[in-house]
Amino acid sequence: MEHRRFFWCACVCLLAIAATCASAQEAAKDQALCYTTWDDNYLYIACRVDCPDVRSTHSIPNADVTGDDAVSVFVESDNKRASKPTPNCFSMTVSAASGSQFRVGNDSGTFDPKPVWTFKYGSTVQGTLNNSDDVDMGYTVEIALPWELMNMKPPRLGDMISFNLLIHRHGTNNAKPISLSPRVVAQDDVLNPSKWMNLLFVGYSFGAMMPNGEKILSARSIVRPPLIDGVIKDREWPKNSMFAFDLPTESGFVYEAKYPLPKIVFAKYFYAYQMDSRREAPNTRLVAKDRGIDLQHFPASNIGPWFSSDRVQWHKTELSEMAACGIDVVLPVYLGDRASRVVYAAKGLDCMVTALAELKTEGKP
Repeated sequence: MEHRRFFWCACVCLLAIAATCASAQEAAKDQALCYTTWDDNYLYIACRVDCPDVRSTHSIPNADVTGDDAVSVFVESDNKRASKPTPNCFSMTVSAASGSQFRVGNDSGTFDPKPVWTFKYGSTVQGTLNNSDDVDMGYTVEIALPWELMNMKPPRLGDMISFNLLIHRHGTNNAKPISLSPRVVAQDDVLNPSKWMNLLFVGYSFGAMMPNGEKILSARSIVRPPLIDGVIKDREWPKNSMFAFDLPTESGFVYEAKYPLPKIVFAKYFYAYQMDSRREAPNTRLVAKDRGIDLQHFPASNIGPWFSSDRVQWHKTELSEMAACGIDVVLPVYLGDRASRVVYAAKGLDCMVTALAELKTEGKP
């Protein structure tokens, strides 16, 4: 009966915790999370784009990727802020399925496709491509553009170029561009470098470098450049100069993949231990039949009278160390049979509650 009562109490507690966490969350906005860095050879750009249904049919380089979910990078290498594309303007588009197209500005104020093979790019899909039966997380694009391809030498610290990013979504006519630059609000603005942002080349910094509405900071790569494979790995891109912009989301639309439930770590808490020989029930659950210590891991503090569940300090130490390890919820393993209740189970819980109260008073985890 005691076991059953404890089981249902534990279930109620877990459900209450889960409900509290879920109700406290709001649907996250769709975003494009972007990174940029540079070295003497390339300008590197990466984008992780949220998208619940990733669709793309073009998968070869130097192809028209119109209609695909894709990312476009725009560069004006001389930073003259022209009102229309010039021969110093360049565009690189990469689709979610790894199709790509490089374009160069002309004297007529438009872009011409240019077959090239010296750029590097990669893309991956976080989900299943072209499948409306599930919900995707999105897709990732990484690009490396050689400076020579953009008719410029490697930049010096403090140099700037005009720069913009566009996110293309399948099934839309792109009447209102999804643009990094807030000044690009119509299709006519897309090809207007004067409405793009500035990309400022800076040295590597260990502090935060916040972009503003006029410029994005690109920190120089000092260890090794990113591997352009369509996967953004930890410590591969400078996080202190990353930037993001919101993507339009249907009103009232929430999908599970973007519902940010926090990760909570649960751990069992075994406390049926008693190593004080002066107590009524010494050596509880610690000494094996061969008189050895029956523990898989030997305690760092060794074993002695202090290693006992009826000592408040023992619980304080154990609970603090569990918190330091990232454990959020402790599940005491309570045995409800009469013998266990009499020997340790009830008193051990009382001592644990006292330990928690003292830790809270002391302001300790």
